[in-house]
Amino acid sequence: MKKDLCGIWLVRLMFKYIYLFIVISLPLLGFSVEQEGVLGKALSIDQCIEIALKNSPLIAIAEGGVRKSELNVDDARAEFLPKISLSGGYYIDETYNTFEWNQNYYDLTISASMQPFNSGRTYLDVERTDANLTSAREGYRLIRINLVMEVISRYYNLLNAFGMLDIREGTLEQKKYQLEFSKAQFELGMVPRADTLKARAAFEGARVDLHEANGELLIRRAELNEVMGLNLDTAIMIEDVELKELDLPEFDSVLAVAYRERPDIKQQESSVLASKYSMMIAWINRFPTLTLTGGYSLNAESFAFEDLPITRPNWDDNSDWSVGLTLSFPIFDGGIKSRAIRKANIDLNNAKLGYENLKRQAELEVKSSHINLGNASKKIELTERQVASAEESYEAALGRYKNGLAPITEVIDAEVALTEGKVNLINSKYDFLEARALLKRAIGVLYDKEGPE
Repeated sequence: MKKDLCGIWLVRLMFKYIYLFIVISLPLLGFSVEQEGVLGKALSIDQCIEIALKNSPLIAIAEGGVRKSELNVDDARAEFLPKISLSGGYYIDETYNTFEWNQNYYDLTISASMQPFNSGRTYLDVERTDANLTSAREGYRLIRINLVMEVISRYYNLLNAFGMLDIREGTLEQKKYQLEFSKAQFELGMVPRADTLKARAAFEGARVDLHEANGELLIRRAELNEVMGLNLDTAIMIEDVELKELDLPEFDSVLAVAYRERPDIKQQESSVLASKYSMMIAWINRFPTLTLTGGYSLNAESFAFEDLPITRPNWDDNSDWSVGLTLSFPIFDGGIKSRAIRKANIDLNNAKLGYENLKRQAELEVKSSHINLGNASKKIELTERQVASAEESYEAALGRYKNGLAPITEVIDAEVALTEGKVNLINSKYDFLEARALLKRAIGVLYDKEGPE
């Protein structure tokens, strides 16, 4: 029995050390527990976006800003509520200078106060903090949309790099075939040695291009890993994106959406509104102020320490209340209130100018994105024709070379044109997809899911 228990203990100890070894070794090898979930499967663009949003410190900071603004609103609204406090103390003076426990030495007071009206200052402050909260939420949306756009751009860059790698690998295979064919033809005395040398140079050039494509792929993968908050060397794989053509929307319609939905414009609108409320508060402080206050206090030491019965007469004898209506006239304050109005007016004018400037910038961004999307769509059509023509030209040149009717340079030139066409087609595809995302960002609807409320 003891041997069995000893064996079980040794097995458990062995598994424990194996587990510790794995946990300690994974970070040293460039992995983390969080990153294991992205390995072994191809990630979609939505999955990459969700990972980036979860790991981004900028998103966390923006969420904190929204939460802080919500607390500011709660603080402003709390000014409508009564304030209740409990105070007490033990005192010694010249008359009562010995340590005793009676009502001459201590006191305990419960008090409540409320200011139901102060010429509208509290109401305006609540409205101002509400506007600031809206501004913080739109600021969160702006940071979120920009981060999503960065993920999309880097995702398409990585797909582009994969496409370029495929093209370079295919080109290398074709160059290898051309080199072997030219060698065979040279040995048969069908072509001069110069053809073999040119084919060799083209083959080595294709190897260089493939090496550069591999390096570009590593860089693009590291860039996507960085924006997702992963280790730069994480060997992620991503899904390709289906290319769907779309009708180009009318510029006026997308511009109207931009004015309505862009978070920076809505944020600036909230800033203008908050500045208006600040201006109103500054003017109220300049004029005579009517204030209604109320208070209630209870001397509770007799009930708490002297066993005084809680009866209506005893309660009335130990409590007090007050209601006050105050009208104050500012006479002289060194110009502080007057300057406060002038500063508030400057802030309001600056906010309005910033709003108008943002609208002009938005119009330019939407215009540029709209034009770029149209150009990108047309470019796909043109490059598809380019590739089709280049393929036909290459096949014809290769056939003439095999039949001894054309030099190797004609095949090499046709191959270069075909490779160029394929590269242009890959670039145009992902340029179109990115242009479509940029237009959505320009009008403020890119991946616009709900954020913190």
